Amino acid sequence: MTRKICCVFLTLSVLIFIGAGCRDSKMATDAKVVFSNTLKGNFFFQPESKTAYDKVAADSTGKYQFVAEIQEPTFFRYVGVKQGFYSVYLTPGANVEIVESENGVEFKGDWAAENTFLAENRYIGISKEGIESYSAEWLEINSEEIKRLIAKLEASGLDNEFIHLQGLKYKYDFYNQLLFGPANAMMFAHMNIELPEHYYDFAQSMTFTDSAIVQIPKWFTVMLGVFERGEKEGWIEVSPEHYMEIYAKKIEDEKVRSLFLVKLLDHVLQKGYSDDFPVYIESVRPFITHAAALEELPSLEARYRASREAHKTILRGEMAPEFKAVDINGKEYSSADFKGKIQVLDFWFTGCIPCRAEMPYMEKLADDMQGENIVFIAMSVDTGDELMALWREMVKDKRGAELQLNLPGGFKSDLVKKYLIHGVPRIVIVDKEGKIVDANAKRPSDPKLRMLLERLI
Repeated sequence: MTRKICCVFLTLSVLIFIGAGCRDSKMATDAKVVFSNTLKGNFFFQPESKTAYDKVAADSTGKYQFVAEIQEPTFFRYVGVKQGFYSVYLTPGANVEIVESENGVEFKGDWAAENTFLAENRYIGISKEGIESYSAEWLEINSEEIKRLIAKLEASGLDNEFIHLQGLKYKYDFYNQLLFGPANAMMFAHMNIELPEHYYDFAQSMTFTDSAIVQIPKWFTVMLGVFERGEKEGWIEVSPEHYMEIYAKKIEDEKVRSLFLVKLLDHVLQKGYSDDFPVYIESVRPFITHAAALEELPSLEARYRASREAHKTILRGEMAPEFKAVDINGKEYSSADFKGKIQVLDFWFTGCIPCRAEMPYMEKLADDMQGENIVFIAMSVDTGDELMALWREMVKDKRGAELQLNLPGGFKSDLVKKYLIHGVPRIVIVDKEGKIVDANAKRPSDPKLRMLLERLI
């Protein structure tokens, strides 16, 4: 877990102040959390949307506290000494105290009743013996649980804004589980999941008309998941270059649409260099109209320029680096063997769970395009006797069209260094002339990759 100093200022939106007004407004937006734990041990506090964990450390006076600059109600997460997880509701100017003792966790100060409600009414998904996860019966049980929690929330007599936001949060927590739970269960728990017919129908009918959505921790993940599921199900048009514009036209609320688009652009930059970023940003610029989102565009464009400079040796149109790799029997292949063919290089290693999750999709692409002027190469970067033995065991029975090769040197090889690969899975596309089409292509589970490849054939 990431360990940082306890007093962290989180800038969630940018305000412009002039003169003495800056001090007054800033004081009004600082939310303060004091920890009065009687138990010894580490505990953590950070925005609920953040995946890393920030250890709370004592300040110079020996006190444990957290200060956040926020401009609207926001959900945080407290992970206690006993590793219990708690949602914490904060608003600008709030003063909250969290006390953890042998008897549990107690909330004092502002929003004590609301935070106590959260602690006592969590939704983490209901499982019952004899009922398979994500089955029709499971869906019914969990849908009823969400309805029960929202009904209890609405009858609680708590703050109206809190009720509205927490009601949305219950729904989005459930949507998030519906969208990503099955894949996570198969990847991490090795469960065999069979989804009922019409499982994803809820996503087809979802609308994003409430601007308060953007205050919910999983709002962006859920929205992106809904749109990507729509592409896979055929509800949404697939376009490798203009998919952001297609998404934008489906979001009615100005604030939600604008903030979603800048987060989507940020998401692209975080995933690695993209030759198509200028196309993306120009296609959605007319749809980004909210002030808070407009302020983000210059920094996004600056990050793209820096990324382009850092990746200038593998831009679209550059000659692809040559490679040599071996199959399970030690037979050597080189890039020269595939001259005149489109090459799809899938860099992966056996310990990479997301890589293994993408394998069936890449294998199907290879099988579907077998006979075309294209070659799919699973480029393992495993090294060492143990991992090489595991790789051979994994690929020995594969009979599909995808060629299974191992790259000598793995992550330390010249090829990986030339492609600036720091993590996998990483998909690289090379055209018939040996020039790079995309050095950081979409994953095979994304239908936009198939469309791009079909255009190249």
